[in-house]
Amino acid sequence: MYKNILLAIDGSENSQRAGYEAAKLALADTVSVTILHVMDPEDTQKDVVRSTSERHLNKQRKDILSSIIRFFDEQAVDHEYVIRRGLPARKVIEEANTGNYDVLVIGSRGLNIFQEMVLGSVSHKVVKHARIPVVIVK
Repeated sequence: MYKNILLAIDGSENSQRAGYEAAKLALADTVSVTILHVMDPEDTQKDVVRSTSERHLNKQRKDILSSIIRFFDEQAVDHEYVIRRGLPARKVIEEANTGNYDVLVIGSRGLNIFQEMVLGSVSHKVVKHARIPVVIVK
């Protein structure tokens, strides 16, 4: 089935469910999962003002997402955690299209139809531009 899964997470409830789905896919076979967290520039600027160091900032981010990572550890799923900086949709698409992945798993944001039409969503943009299959979990 899949050998390399890219899991894009942001710490939301939907991305946590996406993490569990990616783990199920990984447990079905010997699969490697790359857990990608993209730090939005606006959020990063706010965090840097509050944070004393880059290392501390990365630790804060990892703590937010630790439940997903801990789940992968408990299930003994081969995984790595990667942080990128930039616009989330752009960075997820870039990683999906340049990496050696078979599928991308991402959570939906849960916008209503009007919000998505006006604002767009990361998962919608990713589906349109990723060159690999995308699984959206809600």
